[in-house]
This record gives sequence, structure tokens and C-alpha cells, in this order.
Amino acid sequence: MFSYQQMKKLIKQNVRGGDGEVHCRDYIKADPDGLPFDAFGLNEMQPGATIPEHCHADSAEFYFIVSGRGIGCHNGQRFEVGPGDGWLCRRGETHGILNTEVPGQVLSFASVYFCQP
Repeated sequence: MFSYQQMKKLIKQNVRGGDGEVHCRDYIKADPDGLPFDAFGLNEMQPGATIPEHCHADSAEFYFIVSGRGIGCHNGQRFEVGPGDGWLCRRGETHGILNTEVPGQVLSFASVYFCQP
């Protein structure tokens, strides 16, 4: 059982050269039991925070919006995102996310990280 209140919160500043704070909770990280993914986390982007578009050269990552509204980026395309939306960044592609659309809002998203051979 993973309890949100008991999970260690990491406060990351200027993630990948972006603006603001992202509060991260890693629920699963580098599981040795052979799960089909390497990490699962909940990220809470504070108002005005951005994670600029960046490349995953040797891995893939899936973003799933839990709450809030923002702008997603994938391979140079920008699009509005909200609860229930998700997108996959495959190895060699680029992605990012911006919490700049709704003043004062926290944008929460889950991320699943897949290392690929």
C-alpha cells in the first residue's frame, strides 16, 4: 500500500531547465521484479511551472493528467491537456508540459518511465 501522505515528496526546481517547482512522489522506482516499466510517479506542477520539451534518447515516458489544465508538447506540437488526457514519448522523441494556462492552479500528472534496450 502506498499512502500519498506517507510518500516522500521531492521538491525539484527548474526541471530540465524549465521554470518553477515540481513536487514529485516516486511510488515505484527501478523495481527488481521485472515489471514492464521502470518508474511510476505523481508530479504536481506548481503555478507557472514548466518542463520544457526534451528528448528521451534511450527511454520512453508516458504522461497522464490527473488534475488541472495545461499545455502538452510532443515532437514540436503543442496541445491543451486536462484530466484523463495522456501521451507517450517514445525513445528518440521529445516532450514537455507547461502549467501556465490557469493562474494559481496546481497541475498534477502521473509519469510512467520505460527504459528500453
